[in-house]
Amino acid sequence: MNRYLKQEIKKAFEVPVPNQKKKTQFLREFPRPPISMRQFILIQITYLRKGTVVLSGLFLLPVLIGADSINLNILWVISALIPFLGLLAVTESTRFAIYGMYELEMSARFSIKSVMFARMSVLGLLDAFILCCLIPLCYRNSSVSLLQTGVYLLVPYLLTVNISLYLTRCFHGREVLYSCMCAAVLISGGSWGLHIAADFVYQISYIYWWIILFLFLIGRMAQEIYRIMKQTEELGWNL
Repeated sequence: MNRYLKQEIKKAFEVPVPNQKKKTQFLREFPRPPISMRQFILIQITYLRKGTVVLSGLFLLPVLIGADSINLNILWVISALIPFLGLLAVTESTRFAIYGMYELEMSARFSIKSVMFARMSVLGLLDAFILCCLIPLCYRNSSVSLLQTGVYLLVPYLLTVNISLYLTRCFHGREVLYSCMCAAVLISGGSWGLHIAADFVYQISYIYWWIILFLFLIGRMAQEIYRIMKQTEELGWNL
């Protein structure tokens, strides 16, 4: 190949000198249709697995059956099952962390912190709706007060959420999913066993301790969510 042909090929494939000013102007003028918060939330809802929503809705099955056909032990049955509702919420909202999809989520248009917060909010509202339906049902079929009913259901739920959030924040991979499942099983068994072996803790004289535990778990959950958000932000900078 002669020198003239080489020079022509080099000119044809020569990379132009980058112009930072034009690059910035191009990115500013690049069409990015605006999106409202409502649209953003609706988009995130579509990414939730249908199985998670269906399984969460199954906790309302006692409501559909009817309170009159359920025996008086329904409060203790549901308090033993309610940890799995918290497990579903945490594993779904932090699915990208469990399955190692940080890079994929960060390549999307919205920040991973915004996506996580939106999914947590949606699943939290779904669980709140389910709990608001279950508490009156259990209260109607139990011998304890409405306050006791709510606390006895919320404490196992919040305990599972706190432990699952901690495990998700400190560990990564599919092992986190199995660890969270083990935690939910242990809390479920402990809730049922506590009713069988130490029924006295459910007396009205202990309600203040239950309320203190409930408030403590609320604070810890807020702290764990903040730490997870902070961790995802720092991970984004590192990547």
